[in-house]
Amino acid sequence: MDQAQAVDLMQKSNPRFVLRNHLGETVIRTAQSGDFAPVQQMLAVLQAPYESHPDHADWAGFPPDWASSIEISCSS
Repeated sequence: MDQAQAVDLMQKSNPRFVLRNHLGETVIRTAQSGDFAPVQQMLAVLQAPYESHPDHADWAGFPPDWASSIEISCSS
């Protein structure tokens, strides 16, 4: 397998977009104030996570510094 084939395989196997805690927190807070547009945008992106979505390229990057303070629990 050459490098181009390897890159193509990786792009088809690894989604560009996944729901990250800081993204979920941001759209939840926006929705709580009555603006549901970001929720709808995020839903559209997450329904096609392998596509590029240039308008939301920042959602595929590293979390902002403030997100390091988000704590979640799986103790249901």
